[in-house]
Amino acid sequence: ATDHPDLNRRGAQYVGRDFILDAAIVGGRGRMRVDDSTWQVEGPDLAIGTKVKVVSLAGAVLVLEVSSED
Repeated sequence: ATDHPDLNRRGAQYVGRDFILDAAIVGGRGRMRVDDSTWQVEGPDLAIGTKVKVVSLAGAVLVLEVSSED
């Protein structure tokens, strides 16, 4: 047991968080700036500025859906 379960799984810390897309998702894939890094993302085709939620991690890819929070 550890008090840092996501230490070597950096992307896991983003699951459940909301972000604003800074690049469109086209064909189900895109990139998104998160803190000081750029991550590959998957999800429905969405426009720049859409509020999204990270729902899971697929390897090193963040899986997104449209955020339902206002």
